[in-house]
Amino acid sequence: MEKDFEVKQDGNVLTILLGKDLATANAPMLTEELTKYKEQGITKVVFDATKLTFLASSGIRVVIFCKQKLGGSPEIVFVNCAKEIYDIFDMTGIRSFITFVEK
Repeated sequence: MEKDFEVKQDGNVLTILLGKDLATANAPMLTEELTKYKEQGITKVVFDATKLTFLASSGIRVVIFCKQKLGGSPEIVFVNCAKEIYDIFDMTGIRSFITFVEK
């Protein structure tokens, strides 16, 4: 499995720098990494999707995990999300709790 991501914490904000894919090869590893931040008072999770070109259902589960399991229902933000990735969130119905930002 390839660790194609980087997680940084700055106070109550987690920033996740994503690679090209968020799929079965690396999504479980990212979920495991994020488990360390449960109940840490995280109020915002920022996914930097600048490089992201492929999102699988396992990647969608990571986003839902952040919203439901980190505690406190943090704000979820996607930065520089490609239209194809945005469309996946739209089709799956979870776009409603994600803020999309262009930088």
